[in-house]
Amino acid sequence: MSSDDSVAVLSLPASTIQRVSQAVVQDAIRYFSADLVAIPGVRAPKAAATVRDAVGALPVVHPQLAHGGERVQHYRYAPETGVHDAAETAPSAPAIDLIAVQNLDVLTPLRTQLATGERQTESAAATFILVPQLTVDWETTTLSTSLPNADDLAAISQQCPEPVTVLAGGQPAAYYHDWTLSHENASVRLPIAGLGATARDGATFAQHRCTARGSVAAEAVGADAFGLQALHGVGKHTANQLRAKGCQTTSDVRDLAVSELASLTGVGRNTAKTMHAHADVIETGEPLVLTNKTPLKTRDERPPLCLDIETDGLSPTIIWQFGVYDPATDSYQAFVETDTPTEPTHVLEAFLTWFIANHSDRTVLTWNGHAFDYRYIAQFIQQYLPEYVDAWGDIWTYDLYKWAVRDGNALLPGRTNKLAHVARALGYDGSETGLTGAQTAAAYQEFMRNPERPDSEPDWERHKAYCEDDCRALWHVYHAITDAARRDMTDSGTRGAAGQQAGLTDF
Repeated sequence: MSSDDSVAVLSLPASTIQRVSQAVVQDAIRYFSADLVAIPGVRAPKAAATVRDAVGALPVVHPQLAHGGERVQHYRYAPETGVHDAAETAPSAPAIDLIAVQNLDVLTPLRTQLATGERQTESAAATFILVPQLTVDWETTTLSTSLPNADDLAAISQQCPEPVTVLAGGQPAAYYHDWTLSHENASVRLPIAGLGATARDGATFAQHRCTARGSVAAEAVGADAFGLQALHGVGKHTANQLRAKGCQTTSDVRDLAVSELASLTGVGRNTAKTMHAHADVIETGEPLVLTNKTPLKTRDERPPLCLDIETDGLSPTIIWQFGVYDPATDSYQAFVETDTPTEPTHVLEAFLTWFIANHSDRTVLTWNGHAFDYRYIAQFIQQYLPEYVDAWGDIWTYDLYKWAVRDGNALLPGRTNKLAHVARALGYDGSETGLTGAQTAAAYQEFMRNPERPDSEPDWERHKAYCEDDCRALWHVYHAITDAARRDMTDSGTRGAAGQQAGLTDF
């Protein structure tokens, strides 16, 4: 199995399932491309039944029920076969193991099973342990944390020759931390990732990309981004009105006449047009461009350079990676500070001298760059390399997020406006690095704190791949937008309630 192979685990927390409609669950399952669905949180037979009814043949893990008396559910994933019960998959075949336990008490017998060989895992790829209600304990007096059943978890990790990662149901989906535990006088590294069954996340769903190397990247989306409330202009009150008209899905809204939408209390004609157009965008997966304005201008016929940066946080002290993708040559250039993580000048100067010497006549494109990338590049140039202020100021810089979302020039099919979500909704098939932006920042923070410690050094190639993927995703989104037909919202495939093209009286 390649180190890039991964399995997609969709987390549908029981607390969220119990608060939303079946249509919302079905929409979320359709949106994500999962290999397995996990239901973390409390024991919830109704939530489990709701999900199983919605997913069809997709494996569902809710071990809290102890289905068939089994307190452990063990699955294996291989790219050729997908997810299957471990009993049906030979352990000699390279595969990712997914082991879900009913509760914390089951970790001790699982530890014994693995030690005795009664339960076997495949050593060529990572093993993921799903613990539906595992929550990190926080001590407010000492401001410290502790991990329940740490000895069992450390023993399990040490017994397996492959990487072991724990998926904790009681931690937020954004949670990821490398714990250092002690077992039999040895230090054990154990990554813990959150599955999102916590009130701190609100009502959310999250897809976790679990790689063969043991890393995890979570894509969390609020539950209100699915079903009727996924549409622009639709809140709880409007959703209830739509349900009263027999609408349960965005497809149903697409089939209503715009005049019917405009007749809803609190919905005017413009909102009705946007609502209907957005339903068409979500159903077709195609962006809708609402203007004849272009997203950017270039000095020549060459496409824009796609730029992305990585920092040590949202209030950065260093831009430690610059990535530039050139669609004209299908080439990528990375600048990474790997030696002196507390010195921001070196990598900044390397990027600027290369860029200004070779590409000062090119247009640059970012996603939300005016709020982040361009803002901090300009700030760091002014602070550390003021001699480059004028040269950088002459570069033509554009922000596709600002043009499409903030300026309202396009409707996009992503359930959020994050680049990764929009790109995936537009069919972008990225490299699965098992990283998120927060994880790249956290990894570099650790490197800054302990630059001399070998185990604190990030996997540079993996982090470069993550930045490159963002640049290529940006180009994919730009290409999809510029290729999309320009049309008015009232021409967005609008149909009447009987499924016929709406007439002028509907507008």
